[in-house]
Amino acid sequence: MIRLFNDEDVSKGKFDQLAIVESSPMSDYLENAPDSIFLREKGFIASELVYMLKIAGFLVENIWGGTAGSWNRKPLRMDKIELMVVSKKERKC
Repeated sequence: MIRLFNDEDVSKGKFDQLAIVESSPMSDYLENAPDSIFLREKGFIASELVYMLKIAGFLVENIWGGTAGSWNRKPLRMDKIELMVVSKKERKC
């Protein structure tokens, strides 16, 4: 599900646009979940993922766009929120 956030969501703490973090009570997703339990989901942009993989010793071979269940080798698209990274662990000599 793609969520679109606005300035009101930012002021209420539902979305942190600087950190790309969504926050919502678990009761939004599970019946009978206590409102005191919050779910925080962190998003990353492609360049952040490439950097994290690089410092972990991986070589990024390609990045493609995708949607859960539809993983094809297609370019990233502005209307999609998921991506697929193909990388391999670099050998240490």
